[in-house]
Amino acid sequence: MQLSKAGWETMVQIQRDAFREARPIQATFELTPRCGLNCRMCYVHLLADRIPKEEGKRELTAAEWLCIGEETARMGVLQLCVTGGDPLCHPQFKEIWEGLSQMGFRITLQTNGFSLTENLLELLERYPPQEAKITLYGASNDIYGQVCRGEGAFDRVERGIQSLRELGIPIQMVTTFVKQNLAEAQAIADYARTHGSPELPWYYSTACYPSLRGADSQALECALDPWTLGCTESTAQSWQQEPFMRDDKKPCQYCKSYRTGYCVVWNGDMRFCMFLDEPRISTLNQSLEECWRQLLEFQENLRWPPECYTCEIRDKCRRCVAMLACPSGGLGKLDRGYCERTRKILGETPVDC
Repeated sequence: MQLSKAGWETMVQIQRDAFREARPIQATFELTPRCGLNCRMCYVHLLADRIPKEEGKRELTAAEWLCIGEETARMGVLQLCVTGGDPLCHPQFKEIWEGLSQMGFRITLQTNGFSLTENLLELLERYPPQEAKITLYGASNDIYGQVCRGEGAFDRVERGIQSLRELGIPIQMVTTFVKQNLAEAQAIADYARTHGSPELPWYYSTACYPSLRGADSQALECALDPWTLGCTESTAQSWQQEPFMRDDKKPCQYCKSYRTGYCVVWNGDMRFCMFLDEPRISTLNQSLEECWRQLLEFQENLRWPPECYTCEIRDKCRRCVAMLACPSGGLGKLDRGYCERTRKILGETPVDC
């Protein structure tokens, strides 16, 4: 549903108030690392036999998710994104979705559409999401096979998209471009713009990070670089003319949900970024309010790697916490390859920071 001008102004004011008060109004529940596909660049997917069973590492049950949902609602969260892996693959998705849908959230369902069955479509007809965000990685079975390693995957995804459209559920398409699907970029764009909802424009990126969370990721082999895309000149010009990073800002201040949102990953840990494997703030043995307090404290104390504070191009380097942590193996570390690539983009000679 598209908001009116007054509705947008109200949402902007709510966002400002939430930021000022450090009060969460948005949350993401990552129900499971399971998925019907096996995308080369995925940072979370685990095969069912690789999902740990021990306390603190296992998938949460429907009852546990609904408990977290109730606390989330009491904290005043308005927008909830349900994702995975593919959330449809959680063994108790039906119970979780029914419960969360009746808690008053504005819910977005994020899925690849591959595992939509008749039973699940009937469930979504009874409890429709405000919108469905569909990951679209190709416009043919061949490209889907190369990216997602699933036979006949595009046909199944397309059937899922068409079924959601028939239910009147607004659809936003989201694409990550990698080496395997770049040749089909125009076809993907055409499909997304034709089959998505006009009020929910197609979103795409080239963000492709190695997994810190145990997924069998081939992100480094898949990732595109600016030279492949032919945009180094415009990128360099933008970074040079509009320095973005400031010494007086903390790393998490560049995060979209800073002070206003959190995610709970499949084992119950609260985090501010799903690409990371920390902090490990368990929601299972303390209140969500206490978890939120700890998350805010963690974010306020987080700093860039030491080298970033003395690097002469630190104001032009468009970095984020995950962008540095994932290739280097964790927070507080720095992959020199990233520094060299950034210098090359800016036309600098690669030297040590």
